Amino acid sequence: MDNARFFTSSQRNQIFLNSGGKCQSCGTEISLENFHADHIIPFSEGGITEVSNGQALCQKCNLAKGAKLNIDLSPWMPPGFKARGWQQDFWERSFRSIIQQVDLPPSEIQAFMLHAFPGAGKTLAALLLAQLLIARGYIEKVIICVPTDYLRDQMEEEAQLVGLHLNNKKLYSLGFGGIVTTYAKIGSRTRDTGEMINSELLRRECNTYKTLVVADECHHLAEESNWGESFLNAFDGSVARLITSGTPFRTDGQRLPWARYFRRQIDLSPPHAYSYGYGFSKWNTRYCALADRVVRDVVIHSWDWEVDFTITHERNGEIVDQENFRHKISDNIDELYPCEFDEETNRRIVDNRIRRARIKSARRKGLLECGTEKYPHGTEYVKQQLIEANIQLDKCRKFHPWAGGLIICDDIEHADNIAKALKFHTKEEAVVIHSDAPNDKRALKAYKKDKTQSRAKWIIAVGKISEGVDIKFLRVCVYMTSITAALRWTQIIGRVLRTENEIDWEQQTAHFYQYEDGMELVTDENGNVTPESTSANIKLYAETLNEERNLLKEIQERERNNTPGTGGFGNRINISVETQSVSNGINQQIYDGKRFDNSEIEPYSPATARTGIPEIKFANIVNKCGPDELIKMILKAKNKVNINNFKK
Repeated sequence: MDNARFFTSSQRNQIFLNSGGKCQSCGTEISLENFHADHIIPFSEGGITEVSNGQALCQKCNLAKGAKLNIDLSPWMPPGFKARGWQQDFWERSFRSIIQQVDLPPSEIQAFMLHAFPGAGKTLAALLLAQLLIARGYIEKVIICVPTDYLRDQMEEEAQLVGLHLNNKKLYSLGFGGIVTTYAKIGSRTRDTGEMINSELLRRECNTYKTLVVADECHHLAEESNWGESFLNAFDGSVARLITSGTPFRTDGQRLPWARYFRRQIDLSPPHAYSYGYGFSKWNTRYCALADRVVRDVVIHSWDWEVDFTITHERNGEIVDQENFRHKISDNIDELYPCEFDEETNRRIVDNRIRRARIKSARRKGLLECGTEKYPHGTEYVKQQLIEANIQLDKCRKFHPWAGGLIICDDIEHADNIAKALKFHTKEEAVVIHSDAPNDKRALKAYKKDKTQSRAKWIIAVGKISEGVDIKFLRVCVYMTSITAALRWTQIIGRVLRTENEIDWEQQTAHFYQYEDGMELVTDENGNVTPESTSANIKLYAETLNEERNLLKEIQERERNNTPGTGGFGNRINISVETQSVSNGINQQIYDGKRFDNSEIEPYSPATARTGIPEIKFANIVNKCGPDELIKMILKAKNKVNINNFKK
């Protein structure tokens, strides 16, 4: 009989009894429910699966032993690819987690969760893990689920790079290594009966083959949603499970299928998870994307402008209320319009929460207005930001000739109008991408593959490029959308943080243009900037917008139910915004947890012109270490400058 890979239940019981209830490595007490039955001589090295070759280990010792696994993925690595340290860590931890569970009943199998910051290489890491599991015989097929058709095609192409051939057209794997499909396709139902036919087809695949299921960008799933329901139905028979995300959180309170939670937060602790963030975190103090230079450094160009606008409420064509406002985009609306309480009863007598949310939304929309009769080519803010971002992109192209820029807009009409405004103010044509339409998919692929200087510098999109799309030469991003979803913001900034090997890392800093609203720095209890806030303050941004998103959800729920809010306006009220003026702009740059006015960094422009390193980096060095460190930094640059011009 062939040597079985896994100990039977009776063998596990005997191994535990032989241990006397203690880990046979460190002596820690163990239980029958949580101990790990381990091969003394590894199975991969010919060890037999018998009690004589078994030992009872605690989880910690087994993981420590697992950390010493020498996993060789070189047979499937694309030419020229070198594994990163975090990827090796991920492969060892996920491989150990998965193989320890494949003999368990499917209802007991825990998914392994990979959180890797956008641009870090999680797609390739997941595909190589699948190849390893297939080669070792733990699985026979892999099914990969993605959010969009574009990502489905991109995943199929990347799988081919590691020798894995996936069917991206039909939901069967015969003749393929597996399937790649979308969440929408899995969740589709028949019109007449409402049956989940596609979900059942995938369920049959899992019942036919030992299958690894990969849920890419898993934050799109939620257990209460149609996608989540169909996903769970399709894959509850899978023997191996991997869920991945660059932003593993949702702000609508819904839980993700297969994800583990601790105190209502997604749990990224070992042994069934691995986190690789932009910076170091409590989950990983060994590797992070910025320290490893697998993503770019980024400068946040934060703009604070004043907006005059009017909010009008109409019912049946008649104006029932009209208010005029003048606010800076950075004004704290919550403080300016507080709720009022009765001092004796402590009951809320004026509830300004809904009013505040509407003011915030109207202020952002007014700031970004473009294509209207009053602002055919955008407000002054739109005009100046497009001009400044285009100048910055030209600076990038001096050292990165094919560098591109990305502008994210509110909707299709807004994107078209911003493209016209860009042409009017800068003479630059742009590629505009709206949806999953075939023409847009072809245009996006063509733009991605074109590394010539003659290619359009700018690409403008609504949502298609906000997630998963890998265009490494995007260097400048303009956040021209009023949508303040934390998840979306994080995904968008990730589009300009991917690195290109052909360009020196110091010379490919990314630039992100946004309005001041919602952007803050993290400080500790002593008022000092914390490491989490350096460069892109992604974590805080995500957290500070939750309250506003939840309130907007409350507004939508009230209006769906035709229930008047505290202001007396139900869903029969039409709300319109008219922008009167946008002026008095104040522009700052944020880098390394510090803010700099443009006037502070202007003296360093000559050095930037010669080295390609942003002015703010030079200013930051002088601020922290003095002019001597600045001279050293300049001398290390590829293109030398006359340092006498910068001595003080």
